[in-house]
Amino acid sequence: MALVACSPPEPPDAEEARATGRDTDETVLDDMIQTQDKARAVEDLTLGRKDEMDAAIEQSEDAAADE
Repeated sequence: MALVACSPPEPPDAEEARATGRDTDETVLDDMIQTQDKARAVEDLTLGRKDEMDAAIEQSEDAAADE
């Protein structure tokens, strides 16, 4: 006797879902999750710009102290 099983094929967007960190099917909470994902992306951008600004301020303070 043999037992054979197979799983259904992955939906076409399964690879994209894994890229965003989610491997679940569409849910009623998708709008909220997408909003959170956008907020995280904006936060990353804002923190990157803050680091650049902090470095520029520090550099200008060092230049002022040398004068």
